[in-house]
Amino acid sequence: MISFLDAKHSAFLDDLNRIDDRASRAQRALSTGLRMNTISDNPDQIGVLLQSRAELASTEQTKANLSRTKTEVDAAENSLENAIKAVERVRVLGAQGVTGTQNANSRATIAGEVESLFGQLVNIANTAIDGRHIFAGSADQVPPYSVDLTTASGATPYAGGNATRQIRDSSGVRLSVARTALEIFDNPATGRNVFTAVNSLRTALLANDEAAIQTAIAGIGTSLDHLNEQLAYYGSTQNQIAGATTAAGKKIISLQAQIADTEGADLAESILELQTASTHRQAALQAQAQEDRRTVFDFIR
Repeated sequence: MISFLDAKHSAFLDDLNRIDDRASRAQRALSTGLRMNTISDNPDQIGVLLQSRAELASTEQTKANLSRTKTEVDAAENSLENAIKAVERVRVLGAQGVTGTQNANSRATIAGEVESLFGQLVNIANTAIDGRHIFAGSADQVPPYSVDLTTASGATPYAGGNATRQIRDSSGVRLSVARTALEIFDNPATGRNVFTAVNSLRTALLANDEAAIQTAIAGIGTSLDHLNEQLAYYGSTQNQIAGATTAAGKKIISLQAQIADTEGADLAESILELQTASTHRQAALQAQAQEDRRTVFDFIR
């Protein structure tokens, strides 16, 4: 009989503990706003929650990377606009230098301004953002060019890397977001070498060679077409970055909602659970109190 009473008392305590656990979980949910404060609160959802949090952290990093890349792409686009303005000015100077009223001295003066603009183009090719030369490819810690008027192009050989910058969007797709100064300013393809076109005009003016000036002006025109193609590329890249940033932002909002839905507490439900647990506890204690009034003799009559 005593064993029977002990077992019954133990079962009562177990039930009371379960009620207290329910009340504690409801109280924690109300205090923290979370239904999942420990693994035991909802073990089946822990894997889902951890995966969502990891994906959120990754997407937030992607968005931050896209923001930094946007700064570089915007700088590249602005640099190309300045390069086009400089080459357009060179073309105007070439038109002035080819007229029959010019002489060797006046053409030498024009050549001096062309040389100054050439120096600006080299500086543009060496554009750096936060210590990175954005047109230097994978070797972005050193400027890709220096002026060297003894060469045909007027510049030193390209010192950058061949690999260009890429970035992943929030879906994992790689986006190409840069081109090298070699591709843009010193392209070996016919009609695409901006440096050579500008330096050729400079040397033709210094030589007072009208025919060579005419030829150089034609080269300036094709190099301008090439620069405008590069500008269009960066304009398209800006659109891609903007689209990827918007997509990343939407994904972040979706993941945050998913996480909140998984671990967030339903406050009304938690209040009801706390009230219900309190009611059950009181009822259990009252029932136990009535049960405890009986003695062992009540069970052996």
